[in-house]
Amino acid sequence: MTDLFSEAFTIMVTGMVTVFVFLSLLLGAMALLRLIADAPEPAVGGSSSAQEPTPAQLAAITAAIHQYRRK
Repeated sequence: MTDLFSEAFTIMVTGMVTVFVFLSLLLGAMALLRLIADAPEPAVGGSSSAQEPTPAQLAAITAAIHQYRRK
């Protein structure tokens, strides 16, 4: 009976250590990805601000909003 308990304890500890190591690696990978994702990207062409819409685009947006609100 004691042999059965020691084997069960060994299996339990092995499983707990395996889960702990996996979760630790997962947290480390997530932290690394956060550092990589937060790195600023270099500007490719001129200013990094968004372009202003053209008058035709503004008219189309205004017409779409007006039509949506009429319904």
